[in-house]
Amino acid sequence: MRLFVAVVPDAAVDRAVDAALEVALRRAPDAGRWRPVASSRRHVTLRFHADADPAEVSTDLRTALAGRGAPTLRCAGAGVFGTALWLGVHADDPAGWAGLVAATGADPEAHVAHLTVARARGAVPAVPPGLAGHRGPAWTAGEVVLVASGVPYRVVDRFPLVGGGARPGGETGGDGPVGPHG
Repeated sequence: MRLFVAVVPDAAVDRAVDAALEVALRRAPDAGRWRPVASSRRHVTLRFHADADPAEVSTDLRTALAGRGAPTLRCAGAGVFGTALWLGVHADDPAGWAGLVAATGADPEAHVAHLTVARARGAVPAVPPGLAGHRGPAWTAGEVVLVASGVPYRVVDRFPLVGGGARPGGETGGDGPVGPHG
């Protein structure tokens, strides 16, 4: 199964992204070529698994992430790669973030933390005006999620991080949508 390991921005970050995109895409000379990514699909990928057993990955993550602290993150700056428009994601504690990325089995040196916020149709346009200087609100990633790729994304498992707060009702496990509202 195609899986990815990620953290998900909170509702305040989604609102800030939506507001920034609304203004920036309206001003963009190629505005009609961009399609915003729905907040339910926004995430910061820590690691991708092309073909993996969810139960095995979940077991490995539960051990590797035990006791890890919840990072404080912020979107700042923007760029384009491929057809994706992204906002950079920066941690208040870069060493702690690198440790979290490494705990998922990814190489922190090669990892480029970003939040994809829109996709382009056709040739890749430039970053819309105003987004390069974007600086959004900070958020604490209270959990890491293991997600099955597809439409819609489906959370397979959740891994709480220390200091990240609890989900409403103390929920754990998966079978929910991705996003702060899931």
